[in-house]
Amino acid sequence: MKKFIFWKITSILFILSFTTQSIAHTQTGSLGEDAAATDYFFVLCSTDQGGTTGKLELSIYDGTTTPGGGKISAVGVFPQTQAAATASDPNRLDDQPGPIAAVPGPDGTYYVFVHKLKSGAKNYNLTYHCKSAEGAHTGASLLTIQDQ
Repeated sequence: MKKFIFWKITSILFILSFTTQSIAHTQTGSLGEDAAATDYFFVLCSTDQGGTTGKLELSIYDGTTTPGGGKISAVGVFPQTQAAATASDPNRLDDQPGPIAAVPGPDGTYYVFVHKLKSGAKNYNLTYHCKSAEGAHTGASLLTIQDQ
């Protein structure tokens, strides 16, 4: 009986470790009333079992249920090469994120800005993935620099 419980707990922990990894590349946030409100993040991409980073992929979902705030966008920049890409959610009422935008670049720190164009509070769900040139996931972590 003790062995059965041990293996059951081990199995649950094993399954949860994969669940945690699958949602680990999402940042939920909000932007305040001010039209200039901007959230700012560092995404650190690194080599791991997926290989060496070749790009950062971004997508954003506008979860705002009330009018106002204008369009919400996420801009990713790799400062060493000045490569940049913008992701937006063109249809906030369809319960789907906008198209993926990719910022080419190697391992390192990418700057990501989430901003809007008009006054009014906005809620969002930012998804980010560091990937190799072949599309395999590489190491990724996020650090919040500014939360408005």
